[in-house]
Amino acid sequence: AAFFAELATSAHKSALVFDDPVSSLDHDWRHKVANRLVEEAKMRQVIVFTHDLVFLNDIEDCAENKGVEFASRHLMRTPKIVGLVNDNLPWDGMKIDARIDALEKEARQLRDIRDDLTQETYNEKAGSFYSKMRASWERALEEIGLCRIVVRHRDYINPKDIVKLSALSKTSCESWYNHYSNCCDYVSAHDTSRARNQSLPEPAQLLQECNNLSAWVKNVKEDQKQIS
Repeated sequence: AAFFAELATSAHKSALVFDDPVSSLDHDWRHKVANRLVEEAKMRQVIVFTHDLVFLNDIEDCAENKGVEFASRHLMRTPKIVGLVNDNLPWDGMKIDARIDALEKEARQLRDIRDDLTQETYNEKAGSFYSKMRASWERALEEIGLCRIVVRHRDYINPKDIVKLSALSKTSCESWYNHYSNCCDYVSAHDTSRARNQSLPEPAQLLQECNNLSAWVKNVKEDQKQIS
């Protein structure tokens, strides 16, 4: 608070760097800090390091509402190397377009190494793929279908886009549910019957699953544009 007060009286426009500025604050104050940082970003570059995805989402939401440019990066490490930079956020923080891209890459990698994998090993990897795909259908419903009106990490709703909910036709809802249910049949979280001895779909079908999700997102967005 003292720093922001001093900053308000300063004439310089040099960049600001913050390292977890809200680690000791409750959610109400974190949102206020996010809003203040975005206000400052109208005049200068603001860099924020944080491990708090909720705070990150607050910053992004504030930036979008105020028309301020926003970019995110993900810093990773291995046991031997630190500071690896990824343009995508961690999986939990990825938006649906980034998730689709990541799933497509995973499906292609499985296609390239399929001949070297036993069925058991392939089933494990494909089961993990379907777990991520099921989660991505859920994210698509929250982010696209429900227009981010209700977001699980937020303590408020955003009613300005509620009219867009009418773009969710019976057909699009049924399509969502059918694809989601299909993923539930293959997720590794379920223990299947020993008698079933289920083989999971091959990589070509995994890529088709990505196309199905991408097409659903695109179609719903187009319907929402008509309403807008």
